[in-house]
Amino acid sequence: MKNRDIAIVGVGVHPYGKWPNKSMPEMGCYAISQALEDAHMKWRDIQTMACGAYMWIADQGGVPSLLLGTAVSTMMGGTGIPCVNIVNACATGQTILREACLAVASGEHDIAIAVGTDKSAGGFFRPQGNDKKFDNDWLRYAMTGETNPGYWAMEMRRRIHDCGTTEEDMAMVKVITSKGSVHNPNARYRKEYTLKEVLESPMVCDPLRLYEICATSDSASAIIVVPMDQAEKYTDRPIRINGLAVGSPSFGDPCIPLTYLSALPKADVGTLGWSESRNALAAAYKQAGMTPKDIDVIELPDNSSWHYLTYMDMILQLPYGGSDKLLREGYFNVPDGKVPVCPSGGFGAFGEATVAQGLWQCIEIVYQLRGNLGPRQITNNPKIGLAQSYGYAGNNGVCIMSKAF
Repeated sequence: MKNRDIAIVGVGVHPYGKWPNKSMPEMGCYAISQALEDAHMKWRDIQTMACGAYMWIADQGGVPSLLLGTAVSTMMGGTGIPCVNIVNACATGQTILREACLAVASGEHDIAIAVGTDKSAGGFFRPQGNDKKFDNDWLRYAMTGETNPGYWAMEMRRRIHDCGTTEEDMAMVKVITSKGSVHNPNARYRKEYTLKEVLESPMVCDPLRLYEICATSDSASAIIVVPMDQAEKYTDRPIRINGLAVGSPSFGDPCIPLTYLSALPKADVGTLGWSESRNALAAAYKQAGMTPKDIDVIELPDNSSWHYLTYMDMILQLPYGGSDKLLREGYFNVPDGKVPVCPSGGFGAFGEATVAQGLWQCIEIVYQLRGNLGPRQITNNPKIGLAQSYGYAGNNGVCIMSKAF
């Protein structure tokens, strides 16, 4: 970030799962309380708040979901602080963290909090629009039957054709990430899987099996940021934010954002596309003054095995399909790979909680950089970590963090 350097001094997570008797504001307050305790602060210390607005349910806690932050801040205690509500699909977490960081980096505020809270419906995410003939999300369902697992499977089949990715490669993603879930108290599914178990799980959408895609979950996350030169007042283990960027697609990207049925490729964009991810990654690396070789640990959106492999190609700036070889060599192994990927257990262990998950990914990097996770601590003594979230319709967020000292 420009101007003042930024430190993370407090984090909080509501355990992932299905919580039918809890509202989103209630879970948000839980995560905030955890973050405040972590930073040795009180709610009245918070000067500004950025909250993830919600796109799937009409209302929660008596207010429209697009004003969710207002409900959360009121429940915490009406201190009158500025509160912005932001929705950027699954990239909301990094987006609201960026908003909080900008408020502090600019000097307008000294203490800011980002909060995401979410209750995702079971099964497929469905379109919510009423003007169906103008709603591209509705059209992709009505005209193509393109549910999320459906388009993930098409992308995976293309990767198999182009790169020679095998069924064992796809299954090994789950085997590796599940190792991190066993000792993670916030994970919904805390089980280590064998290759045989994954390969024998039911086929959901060929070639993707049940254990190769993620569920949907309920959760909340919160992160408190302050200027770096004030961080030691709140913690002896501050985490520096080196780069934080949000990206959208570039014209001519041969990949098709979810809400569109066709696109005109442009030759110089690249074979793989996914320019929204590439744009966010490039901006975050530039801000941080770093390259992929500097990264020690990664949290990415492993909605499916295809996502994991595709995003590793992009994060490490590999040729299309290049991550398959590194996967087979154990490069991404948890906990003892060269660069462990999803040591939290990943989306496969947590499930998608759209508005909350980007912050949770950053929090998992914070935990690993602090280095006090006991049996789930990765073994490469990480100093720099990267968290990436991909958002529906062409949104992407990337945060690069490091030990402050």
